[in-house]
Amino acid sequence: MKNSIFRIILFSNPISGTMKTVTATLFILISTNLCAQQESRWKLGLEISEDKLSGENYVATSGIISGYTIEYTELNYSIGILFGFNLDEKATISSGLFFSNKNVSGGIICHTCNVIPALIKQQYLSVPVSVSYGILTSRLRPHLKLGFINNVSLINELENSNEYFSSNGYFIEGFAGMSLSYKLGTNWEAEIGYNYRTALTTMYKEASVGDYTRNKLTTNSLAIGMKYVIK
Repeated sequence: MKNSIFRIILFSNPISGTMKTVTATLFILISTNLCAQQESRWKLGLEISEDKLSGENYVATSGIISGYTIEYTELNYSIGILFGFNLDEKATISSGLFFSNKNVSGGIICHTCNVIPALIKQQYLSVPVSVSYGILTSRLRPHLKLGFINNVSLINELENSNEYFSSNGYFIEGFAGMSLSYKLGTNWEAEIGYNYRTALTTMYKEASVGDYTRNKLTTNSLAIGMKYVIK
């Protein structure tokens, strides 16, 4: 009887060990396959854009200077980093941190002087939040974008008359646009796009003067960038 039990134990141990080995092997294979199939959802990118500003042609000030006429002739741009998270195969939510230059030029209008040329320095720390939708799933993909931009003032002053300039330290832009991306291998992606932006809140403290409704700033933005898929 003891010999029979001993033979059963000897017989069962190899089977038990084999089953454990097979189970462990299958678990490793399944886990490896699942990890291989699951792509990273995170992207990190660098983007730069040329920004063409337009809007109202007059801004009021205080003191002896009654205001200034605006000419949107300065070269403006935005540059910064983007973080993207793929919600699914086509939809992506993004944010980032940008330096935005929004300079304008024009002539100061005052009660006791002639028109004086002036540069209005406007520089912002911008935080965009957007959702994009990829129309196709091919290597070359068009996207539709919608979002808003938080702008925190870094420099906002008249070149010659800072004391008369009254700007808000924060304003919000809304934007809609489209882009075209192209996959460069497994990890890299190049993108070019266009955004139409408009101010949703006022850039300056006085919202209106006489017949002028202030702060109708709009921007046509052409951007290029590179993105890296984080594995």
